[in-house]
Amino acid sequence: MMSQPPHELKTGRGLDALALLCLILIAASLRPAATSLGPVLAEVQTAFSLHEWQIGLLTALPGFCFAGFGLVSIPLLRRLGLFTTLALACGLIGVGILVRSLVGDWTGFALLTVLALIGMAVGNVVLPVYVKARFPARGQLGSTVFTVSLGLGAMFPSLLTAPLAQHFSTWRFGLGFWALIPLAGLITWVALRAASSVPRLRADSTSAPDSQAPRRHIYTSSKARYMAMFFGLQSVNAYVQFGWLPQIYRDAGLDPVMAGVMMTIVTFSGIPGGFIAPQIVARGFWTRTMLASFAVAAALGYLGLLVMPATLPALWAALLSYGGFAFPAALALITARTRAVSVTARTSAFVQPVGYVLAAVCPLIVGGLLGLSGGWTAPLLFMIVVCVLMGITGVLAASPGSVDDEL
Repeated sequence: MMSQPPHELKTGRGLDALALLCLILIAASLRPAATSLGPVLAEVQTAFSLHEWQIGLLTALPGFCFAGFGLVSIPLLRRLGLFTTLALACGLIGVGILVRSLVGDWTGFALLTVLALIGMAVGNVVLPVYVKARFPARGQLGSTVFTVSLGLGAMFPSLLTAPLAQHFSTWRFGLGFWALIPLAGLITWVALRAASSVPRLRADSTSAPDSQAPRRHIYTSSKARYMAMFFGLQSVNAYVQFGWLPQIYRDAGLDPVMAGVMMTIVTFSGIPGGFIAPQIVARGFWTRTMLASFAVAAALGYLGLLVMPATLPALWAALLSYGGFAFPAALALITARTRAVSVTARTSAFVQPVGYVLAAVCPLIVGGLLGLSGGWTAPLLFMIVVCVLMGITGVLAASPGSVDDEL
């Protein structure tokens, strides 16, 4: 959506390595505020005497923030520039994660979580622009590093938060520790700017419709609507798992560390999924069948958690992990089922905010069902229904044709 004047950018092997390190650290900062909470959710609930609806709200906040603040990220980028926008994102994430681990009241904890999530929402949208501008000849490398780093940023907090909390005898250290990643990202980002290796961006033709591109509103395309529903439903899985899955395992009898290990198995999908799922979509390798298989695997994982959660916990986590391949597949569909650059941009701007609204509402529903029923049966049955709908919309979104044709 932006391009950089090449004569203003210093490059070289060392600077390119530093630019990749910036990408890794900033991308890895875009998930810990969400994935670190689940392993110590019971401790946070006890510390603040939270009701189920309050916990449900915490798990819904990523979706609401990603939807709302994702919409303003590109205007913010145009106004502030790439360096300032990403520096602001890192600062908000770091301050939000660190200070929320220190506050003594629920309201402050929630507001600081929102602060971190705002930074994450901006980074989600702006960091791919950095990839395109900084690595124009190696876009596939940059995109792969971005996706895999997102997965690492989700995986390690889910694995290490509970052990850190136990070792230091407080959940506050387990949560606050992850402020180190955005802080390190900010330091390397400033160093890259000092080396004159941060691109300066200018608006280009992708901010306006292509001369040959259709001009009808994107929501008139049924394919775009199916993409939005598929993106939203797979996001429901992700954010329900981030917020609730460790607690499901703990309620089944697993200790906090093992529950964190199960969550790590689930979030590990971001690494192989980041490599495999986009290739499935781009190359047309039984795309609809594969997308349906992601939904089936996730449904079976929830069914296992419902019937015998502590008997084969790693199997259910592995099935949910495979179901998580739906996230990179949903992103890949946006480019695979559009042709004109402006249609791709418009589709992405429609699909992600609409999808994240759905991802925000459903964790609230899970929290409500848990509070009303007092157990996990109703929430898990609800998630099985979500998986069925995810499979249906994924198959429809991946059907032959393009959004351009429907417009």
